[in-house]
Amino acid sequence: MKQSNKLETWGNEATMNLNNILYQNIQASPYFKQLYELKTYHEVIDEIYNHVESLEPFLKGTTASTAFCLLYKLWTLRLTVKQVTGLIEHTDSPHIRALGFLYLRYVCKPASLWEWFEGYLEDEEQVQIQGGPRPVSITIGKMCRQLLTEQKWLGTILPRIPVPIARDIEQKIKERLQPPSLPRRESPSYDLDPRVSLERSMRRNDEGREYRTRTRSRSPDRGSSRTSRYHDHDYDRRRDRDRMRDYEREHRRSESRSRRYRTPSRERRPERDYDRRGSYDDKRLENYDRKRRYEDDRKYEDDRIYDRRRSRSPRS
Repeated sequence: MKQSNKLETWGNEATMNLNNILYQNIQASPYFKQLYELKTYHEVIDEIYNHVESLEPFLKGTTASTAFCLLYKLWTLRLTVKQVTGLIEHTDSPHIRALGFLYLRYVCKPASLWEWFEGYLEDEEQVQIQGGPRPVSITIGKMCRQLLTEQKWLGTILPRIPVPIARDIEQKIKERLQPPSLPRRESPSYDLDPRVSLERSMRRNDEGREYRTRTRSRSPDRGSSRTSRYHDHDYDRRRDRDRMRDYEREHRRSESRSRRYRTPSRERRPERDYDRRGSYDDKRLENYDRKRRYEDDRKYEDDRIYDRRRSRSPRS
């Protein structure tokens, strides 16, 4: 194998920089033990194409997923630069590409990550990262940005990137994704003789002075007409405001009157016209009848009391 074709890796050679729990579950997985029969790079690619449907590190509980078992299987093959390039540019399945980027994030040197990921930050191909009844899909570009800027992938810890390199990567991502700003216009600079430039500036000032005097002489009452126009505008605004206020006041009065003289629905009779005047007269008649009955009852009671007293008194 040529030295230029060898992928420079870093970290733990045995665990592939995986989380310890995830690494132990991959080693104990019956599916990973079946992968011993796969000896070549192309056989593993076919296995990814046929069986990988999501990119979660764990299935139910702590069982290692098919994707991460195959990811570690790729590590056992010690992929070359050409093979890794074939992974991330594969056209048959987005999961093959996604496992290629995960492989780089786990084993590639942090200083070389930007060179690998730079051209794919805006890739729009969709890849499903979570399965189940509510599957989740994102673009390859978003996945690359998450792998470069975040410390976890779907709950499992990623290898730590040194702080200076991480800051440099974040700054490059911001500069790459922010919209381009329009270039600022700069006034043209001319290499003129100082005397020529002075004459031009003096001529320009004289022209401006003549224009101002000409406009003043043309419209002497310009300021007064402007102020009168402003006053007329203020008067119109005040008039409209007063009209609206009067209208709202009359509307509130009519509403209060209608509520005051409104009778309940069960007491209404369809044969009568319950306007404001009629309801007022009916109410007054009702009060008059009630008062008259009260007076008649009281007079009758007074007459009974008088007759009773008279009957008890001795006759003369």
